[in-house]
Amino acid sequence: MISANRLSKDALVVSASLAALASSTALAGPIWEGDLEEDAKQTPGTAQVVTTDGSVQMIKGQLTGTAFQGGSDFIDMYLVRITSPTSLLISTAGGQFGGGAQFDSQLFLFRAQQGQTGGFLAQGIFANNDASEENTGAFLNNSANDGSQFTITETGLYFIAITNKNVVAIGQNQEPIWPGLNVPGLRSFGGLAPFQIWGGTPSPDVGQYEIRLTGVSGVPAPGALALLGLAGLSSRRRR
Repeated sequence: MISANRLSKDALVVSASLAALASSTALAGPIWEGDLEEDAKQTPGTAQVVTTDGSVQMIKGQLTGTAFQGGSDFIDMYLVRITSPTSLLISTAGGQFGGGAQFDSQLFLFRAQQGQTGGFLAQGIFANNDASEENTGAFLNNSANDGSQFTITETGLYFIAITNKNVVAIGQNQEPIWPGLNVPGLRSFGGLAPFQIWGGTPSPDVGQYEIRLTGVSGVPAPGALALLGLAGLSSRRRR
């Protein structure tokens, strides 16, 4: 893993493949429900692009199937843009944080980066299993509380993933990006480790979820991205 105290200032390059990814017919607006129309997939190359032009306050979807059925859906992954890191909140913890899930949920945040051969890579930023000992929802903000002192300071493109219990994010070294994730309340830094595959033994629990968001917007349509330019994606301006 790469040790770092903040994200690189390098521009996030958006490849032409975004045009193909951004084909969801979900309704534009502060609530994104694309997974209810067409399943959000689970890899950086197949993640569902949230294509609204403005802020996104909620992502609604569902996990389906059982551990004994082929094609079960235990992971949903979304590409979004973080526009205000200082106010970032990603939650299924309910209560004052908002959101919720009908299953024991986990949340993961990855930085989106273009690979050398095209397409997107995902670099591990934060993950949380249980918001607290009493709360099996998950909660992330702009900082880790694992002693790393890592804080997100840069705007840009990121992946948000929601999974059920016991799903593990594996890095390119074939090791878990976030070991020890079962500690309640732990918001762990992933060291910017490149994501490779999902592993673990998923819980059979599935159902609907609502991910509450602040500081997050949709990814503009490909034409708008061309107008914004790369500098706009790496800007440090705050909304």
